[in-house]
Amino acid sequence: MKVSFIIPAFNVRQLVGRCLTTLLPLLREGHELVFVDDGSSDDTLQTVRAFVEAEQLPCAKVLTQSNRGQGAARNRGIAVASGDYIWFVDADDFVDTAEARQVIADCTTAVDGGVTADAVVFGLRLDDGQLSMPSPILRQRSYATGTDYFRESNQEGTFRTFPVNKLFRAAKVRELQAAFAEGRIYEDLQFNLEFFVQCGRVLQLPLNPYHYVLGNADSSTNASRIQERDFQALTAAEDATAWLSDRVLVMHDAHAHDGSTAKPVTVGDISFQTLLFSFLSSCLLRKYIPLSYMHPEARAFVERTMHHHLFRKAVRHCATHPSIGLRRWGMALCIWLSPRMSRHIINRMMR
Repeated sequence: MKVSFIIPAFNVRQLVGRCLTTLLPLLREGHELVFVDDGSSDDTLQTVRAFVEAEQLPCAKVLTQSNRGQGAARNRGIAVASGDYIWFVDADDFVDTAEARQVIADCTTAVDGGVTADAVVFGLRLDDGQLSMPSPILRQRSYATGTDYFRESNQEGTFRTFPVNKLFRAAKVRELQAAFAEGRIYEDLQFNLEFFVQCGRVLQLPLNPYHYVLGNADSSTNASRIQERDFQALTAAEDATAWLSDRVLVMHDAHAHDGSTAKPVTVGDISFQTLLFSFLSSCLLRKYIPLSYMHPEARAFVERTMHHHLFRKAVRHCATHPSIGLRRWGMALCIWLSPRMSRHIINRMMR
């Protein structure tokens, strides 16, 4: 089995070497590097080319394109990847080589009744350079369908919308025509939704091979700045809702045709509403509620989020389902009962 490591990159010359070095032993074992430089203005592309040449890596594809965003770079990587599975890696992050090797080995051997996993999900480590905290804490599980995984992981609060803690079976990605949104940030929400509500078997592993590096000054989610583009999270939520609404009849027809009794995920499903609530709270409220005490503009951003129709609908659903976990249920209940006072309560809960 071969894994294609797809790495989109923009202006990460000083960080990309660490990422590539941790992948090097795996590349020497026959796995593939697909590096897509997204129009960097520094020496990122030259640095990667020099690394590939120095290490004599025949299994490397180094591509370049004009600056079109991370979604477009990942989509281009998917188009040229030749591996059986795809692992998306961000250029400013890195992997624990031994644990990554274990993930691949478990994926290779975990065939249930002749059925290969369409996805392998694992944890990661939030790394600030001093501490490395595992998140989320997972147990080993095998799910018959992606829908089963989607529902249970959202219920447990372990579903993550980023793609870096997952292996995706390349043939399934292409069959579903799953793609990242282009031209905006938060491009990965819809990709994960499209894939998991339609895919087959999912394997979950209690490993944390991926180091998600915090505090990168160039990060699009830098918490020290007020940015209008952060509200592209609302656009991502709207696009995901529209896609699921459009697809639900097709999914019902497909299940009726193949005789399956599985119930597809719908917009009204608590798992999807929990996903939207968690996603928007993490992307917007976690950042802007603390800033709102110092910046009137940030306070306006909080109000804008809380009054968005999709967020309000998610709040109503989550506030009436304590089964989603005490913390999320409590936050939703506070917002539902008193949006004005909830800002102060949530600020304490998110610390």
